[in-house]
Amino acid sequence: MAKRIEKPFPRKTLEDVLRVPTAIKEHNAGNEWATDQVAKALRLGARTGNFYYLTAASRDFGLTEGTRETKTISLTDLGRKAVYPENSQERDSALLEAFLSVPIFKGVLEYYKGNNLPEMNFLSNVLKTRFNLDESVHEEFVELFDKNCRFLGIGTSFTGNANSASIQDSSESEESTVTVGKPKGTKKDSPTCFIIMPFSERDDRHAPGFFNEVLSSVLEPAVTNAGFIAKTARRQGSDVIQATIVNDLLEADIVLADLTEHNPNVLFELGMRMAVDKPVALIRSKGTGPIFDVDNMLRVQEYDPNLWVSTVKDDIPSIQKHIQGAWENKDSSATFLKILQQQKPGIAK
Repeated sequence: MAKRIEKPFPRKTLEDVLRVPTAIKEHNAGNEWATDQVAKALRLGARTGNFYYLTAASRDFGLTEGTRETKTISLTDLGRKAVYPENSQERDSALLEAFLSVPIFKGVLEYYKGNNLPEMNFLSNVLKTRFNLDESVHEEFVELFDKNCRFLGIGTSFTGNANSASIQDSSESEESTVTVGKPKGTKKDSPTCFIIMPFSERDDRHAPGFFNEVLSSVLEPAVTNAGFIAKTARRQGSDVIQATIVNDLLEADIVLADLTEHNPNVLFELGMRMAVDKPVALIRSKGTGPIFDVDNMLRVQEYDPNLWVSTVKDDIPSIQKHIQGAWENKDSSATFLKILQQQKPGIAK
């Protein structure tokens, strides 16, 4: 019988699990709620693994009480501070407290005095000997630790404790683009894939946090499995298109564009990318209407918006192959721009 590996950290990021207390706030006025109704509000199956990990992680961060296995889920005092803040400082403080409430996150952050971790071979020694973390989960831990630090804006210098904490010199927090994943055995010359997608949900068919879940559960693993470093715009603040986003958009080896909801910024960014005639891979959730010129000239790979464990398992390799195909055919295939340039006058729209 295989040995059960203990994972003393939430399996979802703080950004992801905010969906749980936010759903309780927005759909049940912050009151204790039946678990199956929470799942419905999140557009997840009440017995799915994804729903369990979200609710368990929200509990572990101290934002809610209850999981998939309980009859109800309710907000904690900390969860209320996070979703009913009087100002942005109170919200940020509550989220930081939630992160520091996980002993191993807090321990590693204080040990290295920030998120500037050493190379994995040195880091693994510390995680194993000082924090007693099984070597088989080191990469998963580091990925979650890094994503949480980026979300909170924790940079290379950190001082404080669970009761009185502060963040200093957070150079990463000012960047408008972030790296969300790297393939195993990443090399300095590994190609990059810049992901463009909506920041927020504007269609009632997609619950709050839908695109964050798509990014973390489907796109990031698909991109890294394809051998690319995954980068995207920082998912905080407004949808304003900044210069650094444009630079990464134009300079990336390939761009993955999610056309779901026909978001104007995504379409604008896609147009810029196509204008420089560099590789793109297009995706959209099932049920998204076609965009005539794009759909008739370039293949669009679909993914299931339910985001069940079973559908995610199928969608990750499908999108991975779609990205790899676009990359392998970057020099030989007919691009959108070349197709338009080859059309006779009066035919192109």
